[in-house]
Amino acid sequence: MQQYEYFAVVTPARPRPEDPAIMLRRWVDENGQVREESFTTRLTGAAWAPSTVLSNPAVSSSDVHRVDERAAVRYENALRGQLSRGETYDGRPYSYLAWLDGSTVDDPTGVLRTWTTEHGGEGEQRYLPGTGWRDSYVREDWRRGRYDGTFEPIDKATADKIVERWEQRRTEQG
Repeated sequence: MQQYEYFAVVTPARPRPEDPAIMLRRWVDENGQVREESFTTRLTGAAWAPSTVLSNPAVSSSDVHRVDERAAVRYENALRGQLSRGETYDGRPYSYLAWLDGSTVDDPTGVLRTWTTEHGGEGEQRYLPGTGWRDSYVREDWRRGRYDGTFEPIDKATADKIVERWEQRRTEQG
């Protein structure tokens, strides 16, 4: 059975180890290599993914707090709950946009979800059929003239219908 050490990383915006900005785990694999993962929702769902936060010299040791497995499970459950409710890290809902470039709102060129990050910036993900929500820079590239089209605000229900249609189409095409 794998033996994990868990760490909560705090930031000025999330200063409490009980409600950290990042949750990490570290262990030694069968070859004696130290492995590290962070719990993230940036993949197709919520999952542990490879990380280098603990070895990053920019992360102060005073920002890293050892926690027990129960704290890690609470963090996982909280993020999974936010994901299932379509909420961002702070419990606010995502905003959704249909990217229209010679397309319609019913079948747009792309679907984006956006939010304000904990540091006040803009976060963006684009839905890719078969892959899920992935980090995206479509609006930034659009502002720089790399893409054409417009962005139409849509609600979560509309975004979900589009995503469902795209996934059904992908399945039918094999």
